[in-house]
Amino acid sequence: MDLSIAVISYNTRDLLLACLQSVQDRTTDVDYELIVVDNASRDRSVEAVRARFPQVTVIANADNGGYAKACNQAAAVSSGRYVLLLNSDTVMQAHTLRTMVTCLDQSPDVGAVSCKQWTGDGQLYQSCFPFPSIRDHLRHAACFQQLAPNAQAAVAAAHAIDCAQSQDVDWINGACLMVRRDLMEHCGGLDETFFMYFEDVDLCQAIRRRGYRVRHLAEADIVHLIGRSSERDRTRLNVEWEFSRIRYVEKHFPPIKRWIMKFWIAASAVVRLLRMLGCRGSIAQGPPIGAYLSVVQRLWRVRRANEAPLLFRTEARG
Repeated sequence: MDLSIAVISYNTRDLLLACLQSVQDRTTDVDYELIVVDNASRDRSVEAVRARFPQVTVIANADNGGYAKACNQAAAVSSGRYVLLLNSDTVMQAHTLRTMVTCLDQSPDVGAVSCKQWTGDGQLYQSCFPFPSIRDHLRHAACFQQLAPNAQAAVAAAHAIDCAQSQDVDWINGACLMVRRDLMEHCGGLDETFFMYFEDVDLCQAIRRRGYRVRHLAEADIVHLIGRSSERDRTRLNVEWEFSRIRYVEKHFPPIKRWIMKFWIAASAVVRLLRMLGCRGSIAQGPPIGAYLSVVQRLWRVRRANEAPLLFRTEARG
């Protein structure tokens, strides 16, 4: 089989069904299988998929072990030469998967490949990037955006990768990322200490370190309905992004740069806390103070694999 498509689901039933339908309708030139891993959704996603797409392999988890773990579960039962990590908030386009499969078939030194991503309103989405660095974080820092928004936008644009052109890149977001199955196994799969976010950066880092290229294709595309699958609680998702950023820094940055980044992240979190405490009604109406305190606490301890983040601990209690 050419391709195993792994779609991870968490309370996105309607988006998930639309995604699967788009793959089925617009992929007729690739031999593929679909694997859905559901992370304990409460919206009857599992029942809906089984009823509407009986040919799809469904793994229904009793709890949410995170995105990386779910991808590894899908890869473990896959039989394709290649594995596609595909977001549930994407819409497949005609011939996209054939173009990506052909790229891997014809270029044995390409370890992973992706395509252009369009937002729901037709804008080209920035989906490929250089590996994170201190300079990169400074360019996108919130304080820079607030103090000099025009200058920040100009600096960011000057260093952005042109996603309208096919090229080798450092890393590509995991919304539609096709990887050689044997290479993914050699890399040890996705690092499950990343509950969500940065696991795609980490995987591309491992692929590049093994001498393979990561390729962005402008000849193929998908629609990526940005944010539709993660709009439940933006504050807590932002905190989870911070947790994963800290994990990435701990894993990949050398000691001096690691401590610089940790102090930078700590200062940013403290500034947010002070602003919250200084705003009337912020404690009652704004994000929980504990969310930002947890970021500061996380900076000085190692997070365990599969440790549920604040977002999902809160949801579990609710």
